[in-house]
Amino acid sequence: MIGLPLRLKLRHHSVDTAELTEVFVRVRLADGHTGWAETRGNGAYATHHTADDIAAALAALPPVTDPVWAGPAALADGLAAHCPPAAALLDIAWRDASARSLGLPLWATLNPSHTRPPGPLPTHAPIGFGTAAQAAALATAAARAGFGRVKVRVGGDPGLDRARIAAVREAVDRVAGSGTVALAADANGGWAPDTAIAATRWLADHGVAWLEQPVAPGDLVRLAAVRAASRVPVWADESVRDAASVHAVADAGAADGVHLKLEKAGTVAALAAAFDAARSRGLDVGLGQMDCGRLGCATTAHLAAGLGVEVAELWGCAHLAHDVTEGIDLRDGAVRLPEAAGLGVRVSVDPEGLTPVGTPLPVAAPVQPPDRARTF
Repeated sequence: MIGLPLRLKLRHHSVDTAELTEVFVRVRLADGHTGWAETRGNGAYATHHTADDIAAALAALPPVTDPVWAGPAALADGLAAHCPPAAALLDIAWRDASARSLGLPLWATLNPSHTRPPGPLPTHAPIGFGTAAQAAALATAAARAGFGRVKVRVGGDPGLDRARIAAVREAVDRVAGSGTVALAADANGGWAPDTAIAATRWLADHGVAWLEQPVAPGDLVRLAAVRAASRVPVWADESVRDAASVHAVADAGAADGVHLKLEKAGTVAALAAAFDAARSRGLDVGLGQMDCGRLGCATTAHLAAGLGVEVAELWGCAHLAHDVTEGIDLRDGAVRLPEAAGLGVRVSVDPEGLTPVGTPLPVAAPVQPPDRARTF
């Protein structure tokens, strides 16, 4: 695990932290090619798994000398059943190494029909909790930097949230022109249904394109009630993880769209199946990510390109003060994928500091310093 400090604290309804705890995995193929992956360890509010959970799931894998490693996809499927973030790590690191072995970018291995390199992939600028003035300053900077979409965290005091949304709308319109920059709002399940329904009225007044997860996950009846009364499209986020949960949301009439994440689905195959389910049910669909380092951003960008997703969050590293990955760029509000094979990025983590899979973790493992990697 590596602690990545933030210049600006990550704050919303479910979290308040000045550091991202990232779990890294490195896979080496028999031909010598290596692949990397990272995932958030302190994002249990969305994944329901801590860094220790993820480390324990990886430590429980068979040693690499076991014949089961001939099928890493099957190993990842098994992990996904009880720890999706650990499965995502194994799946992506293996896919990164395999793509490097083939001399192909990872996105090209996800859909063989995609033969032309993707152009810049638009992403949004995130605005967390804070004052209206702080939100306006961040929105102004985003509009000046060329972002075409801004996503504002809401779900706290509705009066303060309303002031922040108004300030963001005024700021982006002033810089880019009226209605040029799209606004989305994400409540992370922070409102009661009545509060959420009332909020949709002023969100609509400010031209918000959609509202994510207005009420707590797990109650599709309440989510459906908000959607039925809402003046803006409602998307499910924490309520959807895989194809089955997407169908459940559609059956309940609980959302107009879904926000999917690899960290919740577990594997690329499961994520693709969830996308197919959403499209088959006529739902809008977006690809999200946890706040993370550039390795995680590269992963999401390759998935967006390979799966043909138009609405995606790709720059979860926006507020990092320090990272251990380089090689992916953001310009004019869009991510440019590296041209190199695999994920195309460089990871500055010493492989000697990693713990081999199959190595039992101590019962009371000491806390690792920020510049050390614990797994795997």
